[in-house]
Amino acid sequence: MHAAQQSFVDGWRQAMWIGAVVMAALLVHVALRGTKNTAPLQPEPLQPDGRTAP
Repeated sequence: MHAAQQSFVDGWRQAMWIGAVVMAALLVHVALRGTKNTAPLQPEPLQPDGRTAP
């Protein structure tokens, strides 16, 4: 029984380290890539008939 519990804990620990490494890599990727969103921050004003202004 002890061997099964230890195997479970060892596997859990390894999975947590792998998850932490993946999250760190994603953080570095996002930090270096920066934002590429070119959309305006505010929506375009609407005309009285509900269409967007040209």
